[in-house]
Amino acid sequence: MLERYKEYIQVNGYIQNFINFKPSYLRPKKFLLIISFVGTLITLFISYKIHFAPNAPYKYNQFIGKEAYRNGIIKCNMIKSDKPNNKNTRTSNPRFVPGTKTIIFKNGIILNGNREKILGDIILKNGLIHAIGQNLSDEGEAIVIDVKKKYITPGLVDMHSHAAIASWPSLIATDDASEISYPLTPYVRTQDGINPSDPEIRIIASGGITTSLVLPGSLSLMGGEGFVIKMRPVDTVSVDDMGINANIDTKKERVWRWLKMACGENPKEYFGSRKQIPSTRLGEAWLFRKMFAEAQELKQKQDDWCNAAAKLSDGEQLNSYFPEDLQLESLVALLRGDAKLNLHCLEIFDVETMIRISLEFNFTIAAIHHASSAYMITDIIKKRVKNNITIATFSDMWGHKKELFQASTKTPKIFADAQIPVALKSDHPITNSKHLAYEAAKAYHYGLDEHHSLAAITSVPAKALGLDHRIGQISLGYDADVVVWDSHPLSLGATPLEVYIDGIPQFNTPLSVLSNETPKQSLSDNMPKSDFASEPVKSRTASSVILKNIARIYADKNHTYSSVEGNISIIVKGGIIECIGINCIIPSNISSYEIIDLNGGYVIPGIIAFGPALGLAEIEIESSASDGQVVPINNPYDVEDIIYAIDGLKLGGKHLEAAYKAGILTAVTAPLSSKSAITGVSMAFKTGARSIFDNGSIISENVALHAQIGTPYKDDRIPTVSGQISLIRRTLIKNLAQQNIIGRVARGDIPLIVYVDSKDEIASLIKLKIQIKNYGGNLKLVISGGAEAHMLAIELAKNEIPVILNPSRPTPRLWTAQNVLMGAPITNKTGIDILYANNVKIGIGVDLFSLGFKSFLLGFGTERNLIWDAGWVSRNSKGLISQKDAIGFITWSLEEILGLNMRNGLLKGNIANFVAYNGNPFDISTKVKIVAGGGKTDILIDPEQD
Repeated sequence: MLERYKEYIQVNGYIQNFINFKPSYLRPKKFLLIISFVGTLITLFISYKIHFAPNAPYKYNQFIGKEAYRNGIIKCNMIKSDKPNNKNTRTSNPRFVPGTKTIIFKNGIILNGNREKILGDIILKNGLIHAIGQNLSDEGEAIVIDVKKKYITPGLVDMHSHAAIASWPSLIATDDASEISYPLTPYVRTQDGINPSDPEIRIIASGGITTSLVLPGSLSLMGGEGFVIKMRPVDTVSVDDMGINANIDTKKERVWRWLKMACGENPKEYFGSRKQIPSTRLGEAWLFRKMFAEAQELKQKQDDWCNAAAKLSDGEQLNSYFPEDLQLESLVALLRGDAKLNLHCLEIFDVETMIRISLEFNFTIAAIHHASSAYMITDIIKKRVKNNITIATFSDMWGHKKELFQASTKTPKIFADAQIPVALKSDHPITNSKHLAYEAAKAYHYGLDEHHSLAAITSVPAKALGLDHRIGQISLGYDADVVVWDSHPLSLGATPLEVYIDGIPQFNTPLSVLSNETPKQSLSDNMPKSDFASEPVKSRTASSVILKNIARIYADKNHTYSSVEGNISIIVKGGIIECIGINCIIPSNISSYEIIDLNGGYVIPGIIAFGPALGLAEIEIESSASDGQVVPINNPYDVEDIIYAIDGLKLGGKHLEAAYKAGILTAVTAPLSSKSAITGVSMAFKTGARSIFDNGSIISENVALHAQIGTPYKDDRIPTVSGQISLIRRTLIKNLAQQNIIGRVARGDIPLIVYVDSKDEIASLIKLKIQIKNYGGNLKLVISGGAEAHMLAIELAKNEIPVILNPSRPTPRLWTAQNVLMGAPITNKTGIDILYANNVKIGIGVDLFSLGFKSFLLGFGTERNLIWDAGWVSRNSKGLISQKDAIGFITWSLEEILGLNMRNGLLKGNIANFVAYNGNPFDISTKVKIVAGGGKTDILIDPEQD
């Protein structure tokens, strides 16, 4: 204690001596150290108050460089300056390529994208739409094309694509769609990952798409910044030069930025599976708020800096740099109104959450993408925000995930009726962007009128992108992006004859083709009907019907009835066809029948859906709503491990109901596949059945054994394609003499159906069939998928190997399936044309393509489009494939290939199993009028898709 007291006295003495300035007690060196220490403390305190203290006022001195300060002032001026309104008529196109010839279209039916239809001329000059009118001419040297009343539209605008950042063929090296290392990456840009040499670009352009917004994927909450490109390759092979804003004068035209964010299932499932936030929608909303709060704080600091700088006198400057954070820069641009936010949200509560957050942080949502359930909350979307949010959606995609389970075919019409702008997009490669016009055609079929359907792929997305002053319309001063079509763009299978981007033809179509009279075979009605959008008739049922005024009945492979021969009718009583054809006698008790006037409609057998999911899944990626996916079996040679689809059948679901209403009366379903080379045994059943114990509901429990070959199906157990083929070979040979399912396949009692795309792998399977024959077997091999099957058409026909194309319009998405014929205007023929010409037996099935970190089938839910798949093939075969043969691809040909023998034809005495249409089923306007059979006793009249 005494020592501590002495120390206190000593220290206190030093302090007193310092205060009293008694240098006798202080040495000079110690004095200087103390002065220096105190000075340092004062400097640090002042620096803190200036730079770190909350709400510290900006001071000025000369510590910051003059150039850095000037850069800050420039940024302040940019923030405060008025942006160009893009309303002035453009007189030049900065993307114009010198030497491009002026083009004059004569006598075109111009669908201008702005609810107008004009018969007249168009001049494309200097990369712009130079003139629109009658009897136009040009003083210079111009190419004059008389299109003879062909349809001309603006170039189509796809406002949601992942093309060129997930290139075809799909490779790990070129997959740059999503930066998934962290859920919040608003600072990354697709511009930095776009591959200007991607083959997709030309394929997509061949469908009439001239502009695409390339967005990041949807696994991250804030995916990053998108980039709008013209679908025209440039000589410089430059992404920047492909950009919509290349070379523009920013003083005259406003340059927008486009952000992508996502909510709902994708982010929470992906990051939750990695045990990190967000694993719930609660976590998603918190992360959104957290990062928007940071951006909001930075914006306020920038405004404070600019306001402080504005108050200074000449020669003065602030002593701090302009506040910036590269990770928040794009979000600040959104808060300032300089970026267009494209939001991936599907469920109604997700949409409402994001609207709530946008109001909280005062930013604008330009477009809500997908929005599959949002048709239920049109008032919330329209009334809670100041701007008119665009809904960018699909026409009919639904069902493979919970977010899509409540999707409705009426969605586009509901939004249009609510005066909410509706755009249709591809989400390429979820759907092939080449077929964007088909999305609009399907929306038209389900009730969206002609003008809204066309605007949904032209002027509406252009406006949502902030580019409606230059694309999306055929108007003076707009970019010379136009498409000349072989038929009305909303007709089934409509195909561009030529696509012009910045006035440059992309496919060098001969002028003789553009000027000919009949570019495509005529149908009974290949133009949309003006009264088509009228209210539908209410669905009902009847036990007995008389169908009259039928134009054509495709009864079966060998029987066709036509109204040219006389009045043809069908009489059905108690589920049995009593009469079909000419001169049916009207029953005396006619009051017990409902008489249906088809007014020239068609009747075909019930459609067969060949695919992997119907009856096994309702929500495919939800384990509780699906039978599940096959995993590699423990012993590939043990037949006891083979999976039978019949064991997992669930009847009466929403998918089966939708298929039934579309005339899909039989489903052939294989076990849901994963990476297993041998997936199991398929079943055939009636889609309208309610129980497996209903009489005739199960057509066959053992239709075929299914396998899959190719790179997507490699696994740790069988890491090679050659190993997959070897497994199948050894399994068949080992069981050839056995009385089991594999033995039956090897001997030819039931088919072996192999999903495979590569020509080389198909060749190996042809060889396998020959090998099994040499062992005494009789393998009935069927190729499914078949993207490159046309390259072996002669060998397939010689060895009597049928092909079930699924999808019927394949893409070169795989390295081992690049030799796909995309059809006009790129190729004169398609794969199915070549197979047909070489007498290969053909069927059309449902697409099996799977995608995503959780595998799901993109074709699930599209079974109802099989009639259009067949129609597309016929319409684009240049007369090679007849309507009857195309119908056979989804009915009797499939029945023969699969060996079903179910008396599916429309013959007197047969069980009624047919679908009747109020017109030609290959016309997009035509609706299903009658569904008879499919496991139901009563006949369904005027079914309506949900």
